[in-house]
Amino acid sequence: MTIVDIIFYAIFISQIFLLSYHYPKKTYDRNVFVVRNFPASEYPKLYNLSLYADPSKAIHKAIRRYLFANIAIALFGVGLLVAMAVNGYAPSGIKENEDIVFIMFFFMLQALPYIWIEITTNNGLKNMRSAAKNNTRTADLNPRKLFDFISPLYVIVAVLAFISWIVYYLYNKGFTTPWDWQSYVTILGMTGMNLVLIGFGYKFLRGQKSDPHQAYKDQRQSIKTMIRVFVFASILMSLQLIVFDAINQNGWDRFEPIAMSIYFQIVIIFGVGQVLQMFKIEDIDFDVYKEDAKLV
Repeated sequence: MTIVDIIFYAIFISQIFLLSYHYPKKTYDRNVFVVRNFPASEYPKLYNLSLYADPSKAIHKAIRRYLFANIAIALFGVGLLVAMAVNGYAPSGIKENEDIVFIMFFFMLQALPYIWIEITTNNGLKNMRSAAKNNTRTADLNPRKLFDFISPLYVIVAVLAFISWIVYYLYNKGFTTPWDWQSYVTILGMTGMNLVLIGFGYKFLRGQKSDPHQAYKDQRQSIKTMIRVFVFASILMSLQLIVFDAINQNGWDRFEPIAMSIYFQIVIIFGVGQVLQMFKIEDIDFDVYKEDAKLV
């Protein structure tokens, strides 16, 4: 076993811990805290009372399933590592053996519970908006501006990172070399993903708030958090393409599994991790979910 293999095992264990235990446990604890401290009897607008006889129990059951699913995936990942070690499989040969899809597959498996909880949350918010649509609301008449929520520096870095990737990509292809279909797909695909992020950011910035009862300060903090997530996602996409292009150009295939695992972890840290850090549960105004609270 080489030093590269040892590093891979350490990095992959970190990926298992972060994605399938650390952040899921934090999410579980947040939801349990809300259910226990802000019950449906006192904060009815926080729950979908029309859908569940006991909404607190339903939420607790759902979030418990989410945690257990993540733990099961974590155990599966540890089992894979043990099997690799017992059978003497060298992780440094993953790319050479065309097994790099294993890293991507496991990350997608880890992402499934996150996707499920996001869909469940969005469905709950949709029902909340439907229940509140006939109520009177007040609105913030001041237009929200992008740089009220994020430093221009981060946006500039995102733009420069994207331009740097294009320049680096074309440099490796050859500036005078005619574009083939792969070049068009790569550049248009990357541009399209950035446009999607811009669209999501615009929706959060100017669109209707997803939670109709959310306090004004919480809404602004939510916008700030998500704008940062989208901008950092753009930066990370550009940087990871530059890194992986460099790996392929220089024949550093044995380091690619390590780089890929590190990238997946950074994505989660700047995504879910940033949301949990910036949108702390103890700072949220839950009084707006009481029966006599008005929409804001």
